[in-house]
Amino acid sequence: MSDRISLEMRDDGIAIMRMQDVERKNVFADDFLNEMVETFEKAEKLRPKVMIFCGLPEVFSAGAEKKNLMDLCDGKVHVKDLVISEKLVHSPFPVIAAMEGHAVGGGLVMAACCDMVIGARESRYGVVFMGLGFTPGMGCTKLLQGLVGNQIANEMMFTAKRFRGSELAGMNVNFNYILPRAEVMPKAMSIAMQIAEKNIDSIYLLKYALSAEKKKLLIEARVQEDFMHRLSFGFPETRRMIEEFYAGG
Repeated sequence: MSDRISLEMRDDGIAIMRMQDVERKNVFADDFLNEMVETFEKAEKLRPKVMIFCGLPEVFSAGAEKKNLMDLCDGKVHVKDLVISEKLVHSPFPVIAAMEGHAVGGGLVMAACCDMVIGARESRYGVVFMGLGFTPGMGCTKLLQGLVGNQIANEMMFTAKRFRGSELAGMNVNFNYILPRAEVMPKAMSIAMQIAEKNIDSIYLLKYALSAEKKKLLIEARVQEDFMHRLSFGFPETRRMIEEFYAGG
C-alpha cells in the first residue's frame, strides 16, 4: 500500500481510506491521484459495507497541483481529478467524508461526491478555482449545491471564499455534522458502525438508488466544465493568477 494513501479494512466491514501525504498536504499531483484511484479500486474488491474517507488532521485536501494547472494553460489535458469524482459517485458502497482539516477546490468537491459529510468547526472549506483564474471542475458546478445549497455554492464559486466550519454551521448547508475537529472521526466511525450492522446486499442496493441523481449531475457537469476549461485556461490572465496564487502560498 502507498505511504501517501492508506487503506484499512476492518473485520466489521468498515473500510478507512486516508490521504496522508504530509509533505505536499494531499495536493492532487499525478502520482498521488494514480495511487488514490488504485487504492479505491482495491477497496472495491474487498467489498466493504461502508467507507470512511479522510485526510490529515490539519488538511483534508489542498486541491490541484500547480504543474497540472500550468499544463492545462499550455493546452495539455489532465482529467485524472475527474476520475476521483467518478469513483466516489459510482462507488457501490456508501462513503463518509470525514474532513478534520481544511478542504479547498477539488478537496471540497470530493466531499460533495460522498454520501455523508462531516466537517470541523476549526477548518476552512471553499472552492478556489476562480481565484486562480479558471472555472470550476470535477463536477463542482453541479454537485457543490447539494453540499452547501445553491446560494452558498454560488458565493463560493464566484468569490473563491473559504468559509470556516463554524460559519457554515450557522447557515443552511447540507453537511451531516460540523463538529470540533477532535470529534469528526469518532462521529464518522459511529455512523459507519450503524451502517455496518445492516445487510450488505441491501446497503449496495440502496446506494445504487440514492446515487442515481449525482451520477446524472456529474455527466452534465463534465460537458459544461470541459467546455469552460477550454476557454478559461486559454485566457492570458489565468496563467498570471495561477503564478501569483502559488507564489503567495
